[in-house]
Amino acid sequence: MENKELNLQLTQYQPVLKNLAYKFTSDPDEVKDLVQETILRSLKYVDQFFHNPKIISWLFVIMKNIYINQYRSKQQKVVFENHKLASYRNDGCIEPSTTNSVESQLALQDILKTLDDLPATHCEIFLDFVNGYKYREIADIYGIPEGTVKSRIHFIRKNLQKKHKL
Repeated sequence: MENKELNLQLTQYQPVLKNLAYKFTSDPDEVKDLVQETILRSLKYVDQFFHNPKIISWLFVIMKNIYINQYRSKQQKVVFENHKLASYRNDGCIEPSTTNSVESQLALQDILKTLDDLPATHCEIFLDFVNGYKYREIADIYGIPEGTVKSRIHFIRKNLQKKHKL
């Protein structure tokens, strides 16, 4: 097979490569880049192709390897950027932010009022859970089955979500 024939086949298989690229990503720009990079690499390593009779499988392997390499480099970049942000935070640099303490206190008061409307044991169970006690520990403290503790906490959560649209 000559280079002319290979170029002709590459242009014929470009729509197939595009469809294969959509299996890796749904972004049209990334698909175009992936197809273009695949064709470039196939032309670069054309001497290795002559020993492989199936062009589309060879192109798919090239495309898959390109995508994997790009994915790995993106992951390393994200890890590096997160590490860099963490080092800035460790140095005392933080992003400026404000909290609305009045709104937070009003929300907390509303939640506590809702909890006060519940039976006393339910409220105590929920507050123990919020304070970090495990289901088993709460069950032992109140002498009730663990399943009962779970269902009461679930009931209280749903009640709070419904009343406060959390």
